[in-house]
Amino acid sequence: MAQQEEPLYDFPEPTQPSQRKFLGHQRGQGSLRSISVLDRILLTVPVWLQLSINPATALHILQREPPGTFLVRKSRTSQRNVLCVRLADDSVPSFVQQFGITEEQSTLSLETSAISFPDLPRLISFYCVSRDVLPFPLELPAAIAKATSHKELESISHMGIGW
Repeated sequence: MAQQEEPLYDFPEPTQPSQRKFLGHQRGQGSLRSISVLDRILLTVPVWLQLSINPATALHILQREPPGTFLVRKSRTSQRNVLCVRLADDSVPSFVQQFGITEEQSTLSLETSAISFPDLPRLISFYCVSRDVLPFPLELPAAIAKATSHKELESISHMGIGW
């Protein structure tokens, strides 16, 4: 009896038949590498960009998430965006640290950093792979990190903060 290949869903069509076998065997790892961190950030803006929430709501949202999870909100006092990062439980009493985002000459940077970016998604994606002035790199919410297709990321995005 001929062995049937398991059907592949939500994968880009391979250009050569030899790639199909590779994708089948590397289902988890291969698919995760095919969507960049920046694409994951760009496709899920409604999840992590929560400009209208206050500090208490940010704390409430992030308290159930692992360290490194983040969101961006707008400070009502400074009128600037703030990166809120979930710390380890024993770090500080509030377990969330806030980092101001400054805008100068059409570029964005974290307040204490010398590195600037053309837009917010690029700033966030950089800090997902490097920590610079943060205590550790940012972590994408599990559903976003594990998504294997653009379609799945778009579905997560439509859910908004309910990830």
